[in-house]
Amino acid sequence: MLDPNWLTANYLATISPMRFRYCAMILGTTALSSLSCHQQPPATVSVEEAPAEISIRVVNRNRIDVMVYVSHDGIRNRLGLATASTITDFTLPLRMLGAGHEYRLIGDPLGVRIVITTETLFGQPGDEVIWSLEDSFARSTVVVH
Repeated sequence: MLDPNWLTANYLATISPMRFRYCAMILGTTALSSLSCHQQPPATVSVEEAPAEISIRVVNRNRIDVMVYVSHDGIRNRLGLATASTITDFTLPLRMLGAGHEYRLIGDPLGVRIVITTETLFGQPGDEVIWSLEDSFARSTVVVH
């Protein structure tokens, strides 16, 4: 049977210093090895992504307001109104265009029975599109930067 006072100062004094150092070394090694096995949480790397949007600027040099749409995958979404003789900016999220990122800009002049379209454009993140609507809509141009 164990003595209830085994961890008293008298008992510790009876242990040889060599044996005490050996036990302390074993205890320290065990503690350090258990700490070294602890998995570190994975370092999170914060990657700044480029804005996934397209900037569209409509320069309307005409005397008629134009409703601007984007057409993609058979869907037509309204961007807004380009007021006559002004510059209007729109932002188009790239996720809106689907997998192919193909789109056309469509202009519907208010009160006129014509429709203006651009050729097919391919969107990339950060694109800047400038669509110049001239006094004669047939001379309108589109530039992608």
